[in-house]
Amino acid sequence: MKIEPDSITLSGEGSLQLQLYQALRRQLLRGQWPAGALLPSSRTLACELNLSRNTVNAALAQLVAEGYLQGQQGRGYCIIAQLPDHYFQTATSSKAKAATANSPTLPLPPAAAPYKAGLLEPGVPDLAAFPYRIWQRLLQRHADRTRLGVGGDVLGYLPLRQALQHYLQQSRQVHCNEQQILITAGAQQGLYVAAMLVAARGDKVLMESPGYGRLRQALQLQDLHIDYLNAAGPEGLEIAELATHEASKALFLTPGHQYPMGGIMPLANRLAVLQWARQHHCWLVEDDYDSEFQFQHRPIASLQGLAQGEGVIFVGSFSKTMQPALRLGYLVAPAALIQRAATIVQAIHGDVPLLTQAALADFISEGHFSRHLRKMRKLYQQKQQHAQLLAQRYLPHWQLRAMHAGLHLVLLCPQDLRPHFDEHQLRQQLLAQGYAPAPLAKYQFNGEQNAGLVIGIANLSHAELERGFQLIAAFSRCPPAISP
Repeated sequence: MKIEPDSITLSGEGSLQLQLYQALRRQLLRGQWPAGALLPSSRTLACELNLSRNTVNAALAQLVAEGYLQGQQGRGYCIIAQLPDHYFQTATSSKAKAATANSPTLPLPPAAAPYKAGLLEPGVPDLAAFPYRIWQRLLQRHADRTRLGVGGDVLGYLPLRQALQHYLQQSRQVHCNEQQILITAGAQQGLYVAAMLVAARGDKVLMESPGYGRLRQALQLQDLHIDYLNAAGPEGLEIAELATHEASKALFLTPGHQYPMGGIMPLANRLAVLQWARQHHCWLVEDDYDSEFQFQHRPIASLQGLAQGEGVIFVGSFSKTMQPALRLGYLVAPAALIQRAATIVQAIHGDVPLLTQAALADFISEGHFSRHLRKMRKLYQQKQQHAQLLAQRYLPHWQLRAMHAGLHLVLLCPQDLRPHFDEHQLRQQLLAQGYAPAPLAKYQFNGEQNAGLVIGIANLSHAELERGFQLIAAFSRCPPAISP
């Protein structure tokens, strides 16, 4: 079957590349085109839709990256995947009621320690590149508005939720309205709230290993039984392991960019996860911690969007895209759960500061956020490339992971050094020099034997980054490949 160009309609909203990508993806998700059907060539599409070939090729490349299409020499693009008709629609209402009815009591989390960044610390953005002057102007704009001095909507500042709904739909294909978005005091609070929504004390939940240590703490704080799934490979979560975990209340995962190993889950695996979750009445909690910083293509569309918003709780924050000190995040949940989520936030935290929310709403709606992301994506890609060159120079025998996205790099210690490699001692030596990379062991919960470091590459200069690699090489007794 050959798809005709006249069946493709652009929306008129957003860039032409985004419109074409969304139009094609929408048809695929609706099952309008069967697997094996051929799209026209990029030349034909450009001509028929009155678009440039660069625009068409960029949209098609994104769909290839996400696993929907496969380019075929001289034939155009072949559709290689088709979604099942439904995922969670039949089970969601009963799951939502059960989650609401069985929600546990609300233990208070411990107070957070003051934030302080060290060189090579993972998860810290380039703080010097933040547009402080614009941000200060926006804060000042709202500082004397008395209506921001009192409590507002328990879901958060409405203009911010509206701006977020538009941004998430355009950038991550998230399926929601502003009444399904809850503003939180960072992603950590969002994950904690999500866990309270989907499981009660003693329930079994699943998370990735290697994985996010603070998520593990949140799950342990609620006395949940945690089982771990291997996620160290280049495609993230090991799908085959799901077959042995049928009676789980929720699965917490990072499909867009596995943390910390960097795997990006292909479409076939995402479909398999959605199908498994539906069959076993298991909630999915999607941690979308840094999807904006993909360097090979646009961010992969969210799992939540593939599920049309059903059965998936989506958590994100502005700690990487803006800066950690803002302490702003968001949770997107089905309508049946969102008020319960707001009640939990009110119980453990109260209102998220409205002044910061108001400034951020303007920052997004006036276009500052999208411009900032474009600048930072280019900057972080340059820093990632520089870090990889330094790794090749000073640590030539170490394996590199998480190279194509995000603000960190994983260094895996070579086999011949592992008998003498002491992550704790190496970290102490580096801390004495002002460097604070994280031992890989910090992220491994299931008996893994990999040794190495997780290093942040965003919040330091080229010279500081090079000195960090020199110190790692010296302290781990790894000779450089070439002279610096």
